[in-house]
Amino acid sequence: LASRQLGLLIPPPPAAPGERPDRAAMAGKDVDEIWAEMQQESRDKPTGRATKPKDKAFDLSSLQRERQGAKRPIKKFDASLKWMEKWAGSIKLQPEVGFAGDLGDTNYATTEMLNPPSTLIDAVDEIPTGTPETFLAYLQRDINCLSEDNMNVRLQSLQKLERVLVAKVDGLSTDIIDAVAEAMLKPILKRMKDKYEKCRELAVRILRSLVENTSDLTPMLAYVFPTLVARLGCEDLDGIAHLPEVMRPDPEQKPVELSRPVEESEEVRLQLAQFVAALLKRCNNNQIYSYVDEATGILRAQAMDPFHEVKFFACETMIAFCYNHAEMLLHFTEPLGRSLMSCLTHNHCKIRIAGLRAITAVFWCGPFKHNHDVIQQLMAFQDPNKAPIKAFYEPMTNINYMSTLTFDRHPAVRRFWFETLAYWLLRVPDKVDHEPYIFPYLLSGLCDENEDIALEVFWLIEKCGELYEVEKEEELRKTKQYGFDYGWTYSGRGFIPFPLQAIWAGGKEVEHFRRTSAMGPDFMGDKALGEHDVRDKLEPYGAGVELGEPVSLPERDYAWNELRDLPVYRKLPRPRLGSRCWVRTHTRRYIKATFNDVVDFRDCTALNAGRLLCMSLAYTEEGVTEWLQPMVQALIKFYAGRAWAARDQKVTETYDCTCKLLGAFLEPLTYWQQLKDALDNDALQDLDQRVASVKILALCITGSVDVLNSIQPPDPELGLGRLTPVIPELIACLHASDLLLSPTEESRAALWGLLDAFVEPLRQHLTFSQVSQLLFIALALAAKPTADAVVELAQVVPRGGGQVGPVQAPNFDEEELVDADKLDKILAVLGSDLDATDTKPASSGFSLDSLDDDDDFAAASPAVDASTDFRVVHQALFQRAFPEVLAHVDDSFQVFRSVVYLTPLSLLFSKEHSGVILDKLTAFCGMASSSSTRSAGQALSIHLALRCTRFLGSNESDGIADEVRRFLGSLFQMMGQVQMEARKSVRNLSYMVIVSCISMWRRFFLHPSVDPRWVLFPFAASDPSRPLEWLTSLFADQELYKRFHGALEYAETATTGRDKDGFVVRKAKQIREEAEHRASVVRTLAASTLLLALRRMLCDGRAIPWSRSSGAGSVGALFKGASSLFRTAKPTIDPPFVKLTPSYMLLYASEMIRVLLHREAKPDCVPPPFCLLDDAARAIHSLPKPTSPPDLPFGIDAEQREALVSDYVTSLIDLNLTLPPDPNAKHAPATLDGAGSGDIALGWEKELDGEQPSSSGGASAVPGEISRVLAQSPECLGWNAALSMYILGMDLSVVCKDGFQLALAKWRRRKEQAKVLIALDVLNRASKLLGAGGGQ
Repeated sequence: LASRQLGLLIPPPPAAPGERPDRAAMAGKDVDEIWAEMQQESRDKPTGRATKPKDKAFDLSSLQRERQGAKRPIKKFDASLKWMEKWAGSIKLQPEVGFAGDLGDTNYATTEMLNPPSTLIDAVDEIPTGTPETFLAYLQRDINCLSEDNMNVRLQSLQKLERVLVAKVDGLSTDIIDAVAEAMLKPILKRMKDKYEKCRELAVRILRSLVENTSDLTPMLAYVFPTLVARLGCEDLDGIAHLPEVMRPDPEQKPVELSRPVEESEEVRLQLAQFVAALLKRCNNNQIYSYVDEATGILRAQAMDPFHEVKFFACETMIAFCYNHAEMLLHFTEPLGRSLMSCLTHNHCKIRIAGLRAITAVFWCGPFKHNHDVIQQLMAFQDPNKAPIKAFYEPMTNINYMSTLTFDRHPAVRRFWFETLAYWLLRVPDKVDHEPYIFPYLLSGLCDENEDIALEVFWLIEKCGELYEVEKEEELRKTKQYGFDYGWTYSGRGFIPFPLQAIWAGGKEVEHFRRTSAMGPDFMGDKALGEHDVRDKLEPYGAGVELGEPVSLPERDYAWNELRDLPVYRKLPRPRLGSRCWVRTHTRRYIKATFNDVVDFRDCTALNAGRLLCMSLAYTEEGVTEWLQPMVQALIKFYAGRAWAARDQKVTETYDCTCKLLGAFLEPLTYWQQLKDALDNDALQDLDQRVASVKILALCITGSVDVLNSIQPPDPELGLGRLTPVIPELIACLHASDLLLSPTEESRAALWGLLDAFVEPLRQHLTFSQVSQLLFIALALAAKPTADAVVELAQVVPRGGGQVGPVQAPNFDEEELVDADKLDKILAVLGSDLDATDTKPASSGFSLDSLDDDDDFAAASPAVDASTDFRVVHQALFQRAFPEVLAHVDDSFQVFRSVVYLTPLSLLFSKEHSGVILDKLTAFCGMASSSSTRSAGQALSIHLALRCTRFLGSNESDGIADEVRRFLGSLFQMMGQVQMEARKSVRNLSYMVIVSCISMWRRFFLHPSVDPRWVLFPFAASDPSRPLEWLTSLFADQELYKRFHGALEYAETATTGRDKDGFVVRKAKQIREEAEHRASVVRTLAASTLLLALRRMLCDGRAIPWSRSSGAGSVGALFKGASSLFRTAKPTIDPPFVKLTPSYMLLYASEMIRVLLHREAKPDCVPPPFCLLDDAARAIHSLPKPTSPPDLPFGIDAEQREALVSDYVTSLIDLNLTLPPDPNAKHAPATLDGAGSGDIALGWEKELDGEQPSSSGGASAVPGEISRVLAQSPECLGWNAALSMYILGMDLSVVCKDGFQLALAKWRRRKEQAKVLIALDVLNRASKLLGAGGGQ
């Protein structure tokens, strides 16, 4: 350099042999000569290849050549800078390199800067700024140091430059900054890719300061944009630039972020973001036009940066960039919008809000062209005719960003999202193209969980509706001027509160007010101008409407300026006309798709779909009639599906509100035509769908009734309003519906809801015929369902103790109602408008139903006040409606049961209705009914009889008592007659019915208010007693086991389909044993119950009104039935033999005869009940003395007395015992079934002694006496039967003395010594016993 400056040409020294010429020597040669020398050296250089034997293994790694790193050029000190050695003391000479003392020496010294040097910036406090050249001279040394290898050198120089050019940049003139920028641009750009983070950060800060303050960016942009593209890796963000256009796949819809940015430091990337913001802010349209691809790529890369601060700056930069250069970003709209998707799903709410603002700015770049592509990306739209190849190989899902933002977890994001949607609909130029897609999400904001946000959304929609009225002024002009309104408003008088948050009438703090209704033009000029009503006017007659205090919106810097002053109130009116028309315009685009989500089994989907549907109805109003049929079908599927079964409270409230709105807005005839088939007996729907239809109908009617009741002022001339053609038909269909016959729990609840919907609010407009029908419906719903029919198959009988039989004790005194509170409410409503004279009881002297039916049997029932007994309170209602109700009972027993249970007694036993009641009871207790219905019918009869006996117990002297007694006797006559007829056929013979009926009779006889004479003996003394006849026939029937055997065979055959000849031995044995067991239970139960009734009548001291005839009900018939058990009956049923009378039946027969022989005894002389003894054989030697003289019934002649004695002695012999017994022999004791069970007394209960009965809830219908008797051993029963018959023999020896004599004479002639021996033993014991007592 010095030689050139002096103008001298010094030839280079010659090179040594074999030595490469140095750079100085090569400088004097021509380029061609140098190139020829290099080629020669390449040819002379050995190749390094060596031949190896072929038979040896060859290592492939030997072929690899280690790549030699490029040697850095050694820095050499120029001789002309020799004078700087002392000034720059940090520059050291290499020891192996000499320095030439003269100019001809070309071996320059190499240098390496190891420590940061001191530069001119350090030497002065203030750098002179006179001229750019002077200022730049002070910086030049530090600028040169930027290319040093030592990091400390570069870092200190950057810090100095940053102190001068960043911190003190405000004191520099523009020409100085321009000169510095020109000199430093390339060095500083190189430092942006420095391997040290701090150097890169300082370089970016310095460059940003230069960009912000330079006067002209144009020379810099050619270097800055490529550098930024390289540092941010945004040359090909999608990775598809190398592919042809036809091969490029669709862009990714999911949010995308840069996984490994080129710049790894987040702080440096943040500085880069700030630098990009400053750069793009300074660029004008002409400058951006040349680098628009690079600029958009940089912004996209930063928007997809993983660092949240970079994302935020990128969003802010993109907002300004799009607003400033919108006209040239048309084709970059979709890429820019797609790059912001990761911001919308970021964890920081600040980033999500910034992303929304950035997308809004992007919409100003591509109106009418590419904005729709961004909308489709946001809502995850996918063309059904296109499928990406990726979808064939792996599952693919899309993200609905609009839905995600609608249900964002942060209230601030949701609030700004809904405000952004409204801003798009108000300000975006091509908003008409996007309204159908954006609008449903704004409508969903009305159901936001935050009430303040939901309120704001309502008023945002009102603002959109206001804009719609301006844009569609011509279409709405006639509607406004002529005051047209839908029919549901009753000419503007009706009102429905807005269902904010999909809740009927909105939230707790939300209030509602009416808008002024338009009344049409005043052609005649009758009104003053100020009195003209204008549609949607909130200030009627010039006076302001009190809307309350406005809801204050939070102050936010990022809020849209157009919506900052949006008025929000808690009082909500009916949506304005423009809002309703605007929503109705777009509803048809999505409502059918919403129906599909209504039936979704997922609660969240069903809830969101229901809320959208509810809000659409709130605005569409009567216009929804267009989609009524598919909407009703969707709602039916919902209420009948799993979504309803989940019982989610929010889901239930939403769909209930939807159905109410449907009823409020639609013409009732329209939804009635869609739903009335559910009440039809020939409905094709299944039960769940029918119940769902009833639920929907109830809610719809509720909505219609609410509108009718909202009319102000009330108009009595409206009557039922738009429900006039529906309510009468609805009541008639309900009255005839089969849903009332056997309602399930769900159907009963749905029908109650239907009645509640209209009965109370519309009661004053119903006719009495309709009231009677409604009374029948209410009684049917309150009816307790009957038990399911049970097939009485053979069961394994427990032997040796335990509960006998599967029949449970019937509880005929319990309340036979379901939902009694709901029934009482309906009855109160139905009877509210009757005349005051009809509300009094039929007689002022007594109350037919003043006795509580629910009291326990042990205590007498006190009188009940008429104000608390619903039978008396609703006397007038039942008295007027009872004939019509009774005429429609038909074959529904549960309805008839509730009618009987609720109807006052005076109506039941009256001459007009008693015959119908008895006929109905006969039908339900007869053979045509199932066994469960027959049992329930018997229980209902007992319940009715108990009400009659309670009345008779307190009003026996009253004149109406005879009528009640006649009705009471007819009840038991009917029951006895029905049971007698059922016994004739094995198909109708039911063990369950018989046992439950006798058990109920037994409990009835024990009630304190009951006199068995009223029911066992007919009112007319000449009539036969069917109850006594039935009980007598049961215990005296020695072939009853054959009848049960036939009934079991029939049931088994009907159930299994096999013939009785096909039964296996085990099944035949099981049927035989079960038949014998059932016959034993029924016979002993009948005998015990009859004994109980006789003892109850004997103990009160009053005469028993025996029938004077010899037929059923007479003492003779009963005596003959009991004595018939002493002989074996002749067979009348196959097989042609009859088993001997078992010992337990002889026990009851002898006890029955003994009681009948002492039927005239005084109460204190009635024979005590027979108790089973542990050792009955010994007790025969100490027989008790009769308490009163025995007396045979009238009509027993000598021949019959002789037959009685003969049968009596024969039965003793058939016991197969050693008689007379040995007094010292030991015999089996009686089983007492545990401690505390007491003695086993025949035909006796604790109630007869005045004791409290034990609880029978859930107990067996078979009394403990019967089960314990049948559980005894045969030996115990045999000796106790012998003891009972010996006791009876003491009475027979008196009343049948001639019979014994005639029988003994006959036996002696026939030489039947056993009979003679036993007869004489009985007579001898009687002689001793009676003789000791003074004789009889």
